[in-house]
Amino acid sequence: MTVIADYAQLYETQIRPRRGGLKRLAVLAVWAGLFLIRPRLALAIWRERA
Repeated sequence: MTVIADYAQLYETQIRPRRGGLKRLAVLAVWAGLFLIRPRLALAIWRERA
């Protein structure tokens, strides 16, 4: 029996597990900046996103 390891998946799930949290934080920071500049647009985007 041969075992093939998916190194990309292993790297993403076990070696770099915190990358998704950084993306969420960056998205929230951009959205907060937009909210300060154009609140109506930011709220419209937030409503459509959900």
